Amino acid sequence: MGQYRVRFAKGSKYQAELDSQCSTFMCHNSPASTSPPKSNCPISSKSITPKPHHTKSRFGCKECRLRRVKCDETFPVCLRCQRRGSVCLASYKPAKWHTEMPWLSDMIVLDSWPRDSALDKRLVQHWVEQTSQLWSIDRNNNPLSLPVLQHLTTSPSLLHAIQSVSAGHEKFFNNAGLQTCLEERGRALKLVREELRDATSIPVSSMLTIFLLGTSSPWIQSDSWGKEHLDGARALIKAMLSRKDIREESLTQFLLGWYLYWDMTCSFLDDPENNSHLSTSDILQSVQLDGDLFHPIIGFSSTLYAQVADVGRYCRRILEHQPQDPEFEETMEEQLVQWCPRDDDKCLHDLSLAYRNHGLLMLYQTCRRLPDPMRLIIDPCDQDGSEGLIVGTENVIRSYALEIIRMVLEIPLNEPCANFQSMPLLSAAAELTSDDSALREDVIVQFKALYSTDRVLVHLQSIDLLQELWNLRDCGVVMSWMELSLANGFGKIDLPEMER
Repeated sequence: MGQYRVRFAKGSKYQAELDSQCSTFMCHNSPASTSPPKSNCPISSKSITPKPHHTKSRFGCKECRLRRVKCDETFPVCLRCQRRGSVCLASYKPAKWHTEMPWLSDMIVLDSWPRDSALDKRLVQHWVEQTSQLWSIDRNNNPLSLPVLQHLTTSPSLLHAIQSVSAGHEKFFNNAGLQTCLEERGRALKLVREELRDATSIPVSSMLTIFLLGTSSPWIQSDSWGKEHLDGARALIKAMLSRKDIREESLTQFLLGWYLYWDMTCSFLDDPENNSHLSTSDILQSVQLDGDLFHPIIGFSSTLYAQVADVGRYCRRILEHQPQDPEFEETMEEQLVQWCPRDDDKCLHDLSLAYRNHGLLMLYQTCRRLPDPMRLIIDPCDQDGSEGLIVGTENVIRSYALEIIRMVLEIPLNEPCANFQSMPLLSAAAELTSDDSALREDVIVQFKALYSTDRVLVHLQSIDLLQELWNLRDCGVVMSWMELSLANGFGKIDLPEMER
């Protein structure tokens, strides 16, 4: 049982007696004493050395907790999960908000909102600190983080869209924990419909709701890619571009750049007969109104993403057995080969090149042809001016694929732009053969780490798609990842077990 020292008032006879006992204790424990200490002092020698204090962390990963082992909490994948090659379902350590949340509460006029509106500070904080980072390649320049909160008063639907995605992100978008996510999503859909009733006074901030609902659709429903939201966004963007005052707003500029990325990622999925596509030249002209400013989602690559989107739509038409257009293929190939990123940051530079190569891979994977039987590959972005003679379509494809994998695997997972690497990585990994077993394993590990980092289901879907594609390839069946993806219709995947 622990001992405690009690002090009485100065001058008290009880305190004098205690002081005398402690003096005797100190004498017996002085360096000159050779005999064991003999003291009746109420303070034992054991109580002098405090016991080490162990704090039990609540942020270990799910896998380590299930196995009842200590998690080292290494981000984004703990060391034990790295050794096991498993998905690391970690918990975030939220920051303590003492100053931000009061002004957030004062800023929002809750009385003017519908009664079913409810500000969940925990979900909003999780959005600002974590979820919003999924849409930015620059952590210090993210309009969807704190800056987006100023738009909550003009678009009530936006709050529920934010809370929906944030709630899903907390649960790794696992079906077992999506109740809050789906409830908030339903409220956002209801409110945004009300906001869009008057076509003459649609707030630009309502577009944020549409973009969030659309881009997060495949994270919540594996067989959806947000087509209805993308078509709706296109219709509203057409109206926005016709008004100069709205077109030049900073929020509009952000949305236009975001649209280029969204359109590019869905281009090969869209119906080739869909007439709702926007004019690429009009979008690029509008995005570049502010000159060559850096965009938080697409960086300096607006032209590149527009070109890759055109290639994706063309590939879908070819997959639908429509006639090829050799002139278009040659033009797009030349534009992509000559395109060079302007990013000074190496990670952003490599990510842009990976998307450039991704566009070329889609073109080659679908058309399976090159203008010439022997092509001289000269990369204008290669600073040492190296060049190589690569013979045959398959070798050109493999060369670009290996370059993508090399660049992507070199991007640290704690870099914000790492969240954007799944599409070029999938495109490149689809070309790996049975002789590339080690590289195949590296790709699988990378996709698992990406899911552990940003919790987006696309990474796990990519693993399933690649493993099926590799099995077919090893059996002699040649099929592109686009063909297999369309054939599977974004089939459901098995997710790790999680608590509600």
